[in-house]
Amino acid sequence: MKQKNKIYNPKYNIHKKMITYINGKYVKSSNAKISIYDLGFTNGEMIYDTFRTFNKKPFHIDFHLKRLWETSKYTGIKISLPRKKIKQIINKILINNIKYINDNEDLWCFMRFTRSGSSIIEMNRIKFENYSKYYLKGLRLHTSSIKRTPASCVDPRGKISANYVNLSLAREEIWKFDRKGNAILLDLEDKINEGYGFNIFFVKGRKIITPKDEKVLNGVVRHFIKKIADKNNLKFIKKDINLKEAYHSDECFITATGWGICPVKSLDKKIFFRKLSSYKIVPFIQNEYSKIVGIDFVKQYLKF
Repeated sequence: MKQKNKIYNPKYNIHKKMITYINGKYVKSSNAKISIYDLGFTNGEMIYDTFRTFNKKPFHIDFHLKRLWETSKYTGIKISLPRKKIKQIINKILINNIKYINDNEDLWCFMRFTRSGSSIIEMNRIKFENYSKYYLKGLRLHTSSIKRTPASCVDPRGKISANYVNLSLAREEIWKFDRKGNAILLDLEDKINEGYGFNIFFVKGRKIITPKDEKVLNGVVRHFIKKIADKNNLKFIKKDINLKEAYHSDECFITATGWGICPVKSLDKKIFFRKLSSYKIVPFIQNEYSKIVGIDFVKQYLKF
């Protein structure tokens, strides 16, 4: 029986109007394709980076391009386009694709490059509805039995598609018993690492604690959390964190391009809050980040 492809579902007709850049051409997103022999498809040998828009404007592309070039250098996967050209492509896609989202919506851009030489740049609507409920009730996290791939094997600071399989397996393990929860992975020394595409932070008093740079993806939102902390006399600490220390924290949150800055309700059996209003530092950080991006992003999530 032929499986239905969501891309052609009437609900996803937006893809027939939006455009994608692929290997030198602009095509309708629903028609974008690469060869079945491309190493990005066959072996997962693909590097990428992503950013979102705020108020329909790209946010800190240069941060993401810098990380993309660092990943290219680490993997040897070449980026076939100069940065200036990438920005021109993004601008052309943006001008077209913003016509097909609502006033209170924004776009998520993915820039992908494969070992076989394919270049793919696409921008699609952010699915705020996938995250909004967690802004109301907080996210439940569970420690996975699957450990994070050690940096000596694959450097987590590079955004490499195949590196996410380890994170995906951990999330699938958690989804078997809590479909609305998510996974946090430990490293081989049982120190807290990261989750599927997100960084984690713990608050104790006026201290914000997060894993060391060399052990996790250095998220762009994570970069701004440090700037907010430094500006507001909050002590920002990067260190190895064991579960006992995490359980004794006052507050907890995660950050990512899609997640934004999202409060965590619980980690395993540790409940951080019964009412979200008991959190003090997390909403402060959210408010400060809203000033940086020029939009109340929490309100934006809660509209969906």
